[in-house]
Amino acid sequence: MRKRTEKNSNGGFFTSEALVSYYRLVKKTITEYTEELIRRSHYKSVVQQVTDGTIMDDRSRLIDLYDSCYIQNAHLQGVQETLYSMLTGDRYMLAKQDEKGKWIKDAEQSKITQGTQFEKIIKGVLDAMMYGYTLLEIKNEIDPETGRLVEVNSIERRNVLADQRRVVQRQGEWLPNWNLDDEQYKHNYVLINTGGFGMYAATTPLILAQKYTLSNWVNFSHTYGQPIIHGKTISEDSASRRRLANDMASAAQNKIIVTGKDDEIDIKNFAASNSEKIYDNLIAYVDKCVSNLILGSESMAGGEQSYVGSTKAHEEILRARIKTYRTFIENTINEQILPVLKYWGFVKGDVFFKYSNQVDMSNKDKIELTKLLVTNYEFSPEEVEKMWGVEVGEQRLDTYGGAGGGDYSEGENDHHIMSDAEYERRYGHPRGVNNRVNFLRGMRRN
Repeated sequence: MRKRTEKNSNGGFFTSEALVSYYRLVKKTITEYTEELIRRSHYKSVVQQVTDGTIMDDRSRLIDLYDSCYIQNAHLQGVQETLYSMLTGDRYMLAKQDEKGKWIKDAEQSKITQGTQFEKIIKGVLDAMMYGYTLLEIKNEIDPETGRLVEVNSIERRNVLADQRRVVQRQGEWLPNWNLDDEQYKHNYVLINTGGFGMYAATTPLILAQKYTLSNWVNFSHTYGQPIIHGKTISEDSASRRRLANDMASAAQNKIIVTGKDDEIDIKNFAASNSEKIYDNLIAYVDKCVSNLILGSESMAGGEQSYVGSTKAHEEILRARIKTYRTFIENTINEQILPVLKYWGFVKGDVFFKYSNQVDMSNKDKIELTKLLVTNYEFSPEEVEKMWGVEVGEQRLDTYGGAGGGDYSEGENDHHIMSDAEYERRYGHPRGVNNRVNFLRGMRRN
């Protein structure tokens, strides 16, 4: 945690000194991973017998393994950013529920849920699912100009004993420490603890194996996969042969080689061997497992599918997984974050944090939905501009309910099923008066 200078009387931060952590992120092995799982399992077994003053829930070395894999694996970072993009942004609000169960947005109070600081809360809650826990520090101050939170920090996990609900100044040392249940800290700090190892416990051994697989593949390709220059000469003396070999060696830099009249120069390339394909398949297997674990689908993380039906099926799996993440975030914020914001008076009344019911769709699906709405319902120009950024005028409907107007008589298809008032409301003019525009011919019919 960065250095603090505030006193505990204003709500309290841990200390005026910085928390001290050590980061050991390189040359991690699967052996270290299994040892940390054993340590964690041992703690879970004896936790009821531990007296206060003993560090048992130190997961700093397990966090080193998680961070090492995250920092050094581009695929995992890409999958995580894809997930963040679906859970942050203009997708949530503070709302009240009416007697019919409909959520009504509180536009004024929802301002606090926008901006970079509240996104840190969303990511912190999500990271708790990945790492197992997150400790958030919420500063009790609102920007008077924007109405948003001034500062939110994620406390270094290596200094947090999540199950023991303590923060230690130096990882692995009990004193000095701070109890998160103390009155001076519980209104500024929110500990989100899932109670498990986190999802990264499943991705870490795969990525560690992939890391060494990739390094072996690079070494293999460097040794056996590079093309070589093969020269033949009819000269018998060793000096001529050495001179030709030297010329071939320097040809890569000089781009020019002069040979004898009967000398032959070939460049030999090696085709992909079975060993190389094994490396390639192992790397692809790990990426697939990581994508399926976090997003529920390899396709949604950039993998290719053989046919359209498969992609649509994976989209449904992704939406179901995103719904699960959103439910967890909603419950956590309503149960742990909002009470803190209400304590400081930043949020008032009986409001709840809710994601909107908007379904994330592709542009193609949005176009199809827009066609359906325009054909069957009155669609305001403001909604078209909001969705597509296109300014349109008044909507004109033809007799069949389609948009754009046709070149046929409206009276021929009017069976007087609806009342005159309903007819005028739907078509914008009284029954028997046809003032629609034929857009294809550019003329007005009367």
